This record gives sequence, C-alpha cells and structure tokens, in this order.
Amino acid sequence: MDLSYKQKGSSERHEPIKYYEMNDGTLIAIYQGFRGENPDLDFILKYKEKNKRLRTPSHTHWIVDLLVKSASNKEEVGNYIRDMLSWYDKLQPFSSIEERNDYELNVFSENKHQSLNSSGYYSVQTLTAFIELFSINEKQTTGAFMFKTLLELVRDYCDGKKDFYQVVGYSKRV
Repeated sequence: MDLSYKQKGSSERHEPIKYYEMNDGTLIAIYQGFRGENPDLDFILKYKEKNKRLRTPSHTHWIVDLLVKSASNKEEVGNYIRDMLSWYDKLQPFSSIEERNDYELNVFSENKHQSLNSSGYYSVQTLTAFIELFSINEKQTTGAFMFKTLLELVRDYCDGKKDFYQVVGYSKRV
C-alpha cells in the first residue's frame, strides 16, 4: 500500500519512516518532520483507512470524535482521557533518530475502553495511537503544552467543567 505523499508546491514524495497497522486495518504512519527544538527527531503523523485517502489527523477531528463518544458514555470517555493523561506523563521524547524510527506503540490495551468503539468515527486503538504519538512529539519541545491542554479540556468537559464550544474552539486554534 502506498503511504507516500507529495507536499503542496513540490514534486518530492515523502515516504513513511514507519507505519503501524490497527486492528481495523487503519494504517498510521510517521514521516520526517522539521519543527521544534529537535527537528531531526520531529515527525509528521498521517493515517489511511481502507479505501480512503491518506489524511493528517487534525486535533479537531479526534476531539470531536471523543465528544461524539461522550454523548453516549461521558463517564467512560472521562476515564479513557484520565488514562491517556497518565500515559502522557510517563511518555518520554525520543533521544535518537534510531529510537524514533524503531518505536513500537505501547499504550493501547486490547480490552480497556473498548465500549467506546460503539460510537464515534475512530476506533479506540486508532485514537490511542494518535494520542501516544502526539504526546511524544509534543515532548520533543521544552515547554510545549497545547496537546496536553486539549486532553485536559476533554477531561474537564466529561467532568462538567467545560462546554462543547470551549473544547472545539480551542482545538481549532491548535
């Protein structure tokens, strides 16, 4: 399966450094990035579902998916996000190009939070992979916090402390 992409205004094709296959067949790939204080370790995240085009997951997409899931099970989404925030605190940035290139996803648990697969767009496994990789990438830059803030906003929404518009509005600015 071709996971390469062409950047706008360029004829150069970018090949994935690594990709992961989810249980539902979704492929999540990382590509060489160029941002932050460690641009050599930075990566760009894209995914491809069966019979669909390669996409970049915007923060608004996965946030809205969690909000949709919370409409039927807000408590479980809150528990899921608390688990993801706990993992966020444990995850470390990559220390070498080899570590990044050989990285294996390790946050997803096959049995936990599976009830969330009954609503929304993304599977829990795909969401968890996005969150794990976004978390690591954010930690590549000292003082970066916007991704973690998004997770905290979803948690606060589930706890009744924030409303839908506050969460979606912030996700559009990130």
